[in-house]
Amino acid sequence: VNKKNIILIASTLCFFLITGIASAEINTGQTAPNFNLQDQNGNWHTLDDYKGKWVVLYFYPKDGTPGCTTEACSFRDNIFEFEKLNAQILG
Repeated sequence: VNKKNIILIASTLCFFLITGIASAEINTGQTAPNFNLQDQNGNWHTLDDYKGKWVVLYFYPKDGTPGCTTEACSFRDNIFEFEKLNAQILG
């Protein structure tokens, strides 16, 4: 098998892996899959760490953009309301 065929096979496998992962849907009321993510301080978090709590997991495309900053500040400013609801915010 030459190098060109190896690259073609690897690319095809990656395509199928990525599209399979991207097509995994979570419906309302369905249990979310566990995750293992590192925060800005180097601490690791899994969904299992928050078992029994509501979890708000939000994503943003880029730091410092107006909409994303507004959203993050809104979560920060309302943190006590979320805590009263036994909710943990991760973003």
